[in-house]
Amino acid sequence: MTHPVWPTTKTMLLAVLCFFFCLPVFAQKPGQPGNTIKGKIADTAEHINLHYSIVALINLADSTLYQSVRTNRGGNFELTSIPPGRYTLMVSYPKMADHLQEITITDTSHIDLQTIHMVNKADLLQEVIVRAGLPIRMRGDTLEYTADSFAVKPGANVEELFKRLPGFQVEKNGKIIAQGQVVEKLLVDGDEFFSDDPALAARYLQADAVDKVQLYDDKSEKSKFTGIDDGTRTKTVNLKLKKNRKNGYFGKLSAGSDGQNYYHHEAMGALFDGTRKMSVFGLSSKTGKQDLSYNEMSKYVTQDYEIIDDGTGGIMIRSNSDWEGENYRGNGLPSVQSGGAHYSEKWNYDKQKLVGNYRVKQINATGWQNNNYLSVLPDGTSFSNASESQEKTYSFMQKASSSFTFKLDTFTVIKVSANGNFGNTSESRASFSGSTNQKGIQVNNSEHTSQNDFSNKRFGSNIQYQRKFRKEGRTLSLAVQQEYNNKSGDAYNYSANNYFDPTSGVYRNADTLNQVQKSINSQETYAAKMSYTEQLGKSWRLAVEYGWKNNVSGNTFNTLNNVNDKFTERVDTLSNDYTFNATTHITGGSLVYIMKKATATLGGNVFFTGFTQTNNDLHDQHTRRFTNFAPQATFNFKPKQGLTLNFSYKGETVQPTVEQLQPLRRSSNRLHSQIGNPDLQPGFRHSGHLYFYKANWVQGKSLNANVNFNYTANSVASRIFTDAQNRTTSQYINLNSIPYIYSNINYSWQYKKYNLKPAINFSASKNGYYTIQNDQKIKNESANLNATFSLTHDWKNVMNTSYKGTISNIFGWSDIPGRANTQSISHNHEVDATIYLPWHMEVTSDCSFNFQPKNASFNSRINNIQWNAFIQKKFLKNDQALVKFSVNDLLNNNNGYRRYVYGSNVSESNRLVIKRYWLLTMTWNFSKSIK
Repeated sequence: MTHPVWPTTKTMLLAVLCFFFCLPVFAQKPGQPGNTIKGKIADTAEHINLHYSIVALINLADSTLYQSVRTNRGGNFELTSIPPGRYTLMVSYPKMADHLQEITITDTSHIDLQTIHMVNKADLLQEVIVRAGLPIRMRGDTLEYTADSFAVKPGANVEELFKRLPGFQVEKNGKIIAQGQVVEKLLVDGDEFFSDDPALAARYLQADAVDKVQLYDDKSEKSKFTGIDDGTRTKTVNLKLKKNRKNGYFGKLSAGSDGQNYYHHEAMGALFDGTRKMSVFGLSSKTGKQDLSYNEMSKYVTQDYEIIDDGTGGIMIRSNSDWEGENYRGNGLPSVQSGGAHYSEKWNYDKQKLVGNYRVKQINATGWQNNNYLSVLPDGTSFSNASESQEKTYSFMQKASSSFTFKLDTFTVIKVSANGNFGNTSESRASFSGSTNQKGIQVNNSEHTSQNDFSNKRFGSNIQYQRKFRKEGRTLSLAVQQEYNNKSGDAYNYSANNYFDPTSGVYRNADTLNQVQKSINSQETYAAKMSYTEQLGKSWRLAVEYGWKNNVSGNTFNTLNNVNDKFTERVDTLSNDYTFNATTHITGGSLVYIMKKATATLGGNVFFTGFTQTNNDLHDQHTRRFTNFAPQATFNFKPKQGLTLNFSYKGETVQPTVEQLQPLRRSSNRLHSQIGNPDLQPGFRHSGHLYFYKANWVQGKSLNANVNFNYTANSVASRIFTDAQNRTTSQYINLNSIPYIYSNINYSWQYKKYNLKPAINFSASKNGYYTIQNDQKIKNESANLNATFSLTHDWKNVMNTSYKGTISNIFGWSDIPGRANTQSISHNHEVDATIYLPWHMEVTSDCSFNFQPKNASFNSRINNIQWNAFIQKKFLKNDQALVKFSVNDLLNNNNGYRRYVYGSNVSESNRLVIKRYWLLTMTWNFSKSIK
């Protein structure tokens, strides 16, 4: 075996350029072929050979992992090609005490350790060498960090600890990245903490309470139960607490204000009492610093169980207005209040387990924005569209989930889960817009006001029965579940439009719309599924399943005209009552081949589906039947620790939404109309993913690459007609999509001697769409190229600095004759520094430089510098309290300007954003252990 040598920076740059054409090839450097270590691993008590034990060789000079192997079925191992030096040999096996032994390798070493006897942890013998405190180690497929080996300041939270761990990154928005992938789940002693939000747990848990940080790719619950790999992986972190912190309470109180407009207050408390965990948190802020997106609130809670797939792509319910539920889009001055609670407990030696979570969030925001948009028609006609608007938005959302698991016996488990959410949203908007053609002549203008009020309710429940049999690999599982979703509301729209002659600009005519659109969207499903697995020989496993699902979706949409200041006149041509019913029988199976270092799965489902579409107004009904196929394939290859290659493919049917099928014209302004199409056919989506990862975690080097592919045959597109006054009418149709591809490569390393951690990242993507514009098929495409370099330096107890620079280039093009390509170029530079002063004081400064030079698509340059800074002093025992004075946007330069290009279209926008303000904040972190 040869010893891997990490490439130089110059070599890596050349390799990156080759990445988009071929897979990376890693240089290898030969070691000393005559130097070997061999031996056998056995259990002292049982006198049996321990196959698949981990044998690792650690260089004593810098504590780096040189080589790692697993023993064969006879318990034998051999390490070859070892350079001269001093090493520690570490042997690990589940439930056994680790064996550590120092070994010196010369130029001609042939070491036979004979049999190494492992001892159960409960029966440690004196002759076994056991040590604790290795900073990083492998336990099976889990990478484990000893938290105390990575020093952080007193009072630091887990987020600060993550920043110190090799292979971890924490972005400014709190997103945690490990081994190049986003951490989606964070557990505490193997259990949930604050539901599925890793950022919350990392922000509120104290670093000094953590003993071990365990990182692994968690499989789906279905895979863990059946032993059949479905290719699903969730990057997961488990925090093992220190023994003296497993029982006690801890929390945080913080209040900050400028005495007038801006404030940020938060509180959190948690109680850990053995297997019982309780926690609550609350936040009130008007700084825009928190993640205010409603995505995590409106996301339906489904982690407790797998939604039974019926191959319809999920008949979706959408809003009937041009405004969707997430009302805060970074525009304006937001006021947010949010909170949550978590409770979990286990009984009867973990045979029963209860978990409950609750979240609530409220946002109020006011703002303004303006937009400029250039669109081009196939005949060369173009329109410049300008708009200004003011808006006031409100959202309230709460969600809850719970599950109860109990084991009937060693082989049988029953789990009952329920989740739901409830919320309402409101938005009022007033806007003015106008369009001019390529001759500079105004063709229309419009004054539009709207008031949208919607509420949403959703509830789902699931009962699951799982049983393992005495024969290994034989399992049976049953699931019954239901889902209910209802969204209803009113959309008030008033618009006054003026139209002008496109050749002279002379006023022609006007129209007015004053209507309310009342809608009720509902969806109700019931499903059941049975799955059975069987082991076929040593390496093969088979899974088969059968299921049934009924999905009923309804959309009642009524448009009422204003008559004598009352909305009473129903417009039949703009109203409709529509029902969509789908009943599906699900059959499927998969075959798995399990090898020592790889797993391959091939299979899929067949869906026998009957659709019934009913226009209740016309008493018109259409029935269609489809047989949908959903093939799947996965391949996971892990030849050794720190080297992974994964591939997955999935095919699935994509059904049109109820909104797209409903034969109805929708319009909140007569300048824009949307028409449904009941004759839409299902599409079929192909998607693939390739992931490569190579790392030496101890040395802090990692290389990861991703390629994603997506293509939909017979996708839903649009047929658009635009007249000379820039009035558009669009109808849904079927067209094949344009393939989407995204590739990314990231390499990070470190210079331990200088405490430097550089990283480079390159990404490229290409996507597009077809449309029928004025009876001509048009292709619009865009490509996005990004290159990023970052560098961090840690001067222990003195200063921490970082730099991140990104260059972005977006290209757009179309097949419109004579239309020039579009382009948007930008480069961004971020510089952060923290200086540690005497008397427990810190000064932090971060500065962002954003440059958008002029080009063929934009005739002006936009440069912006935003500078934030704070100074803080810590006091009390273990720095539990602090006072901080911070200033946001010192130069008062923050702006909401954005540029976009796509195909032949170009747009730019500006919006109201938070500018300079200051805060004085006091924070107290408290904790106490209870024996």
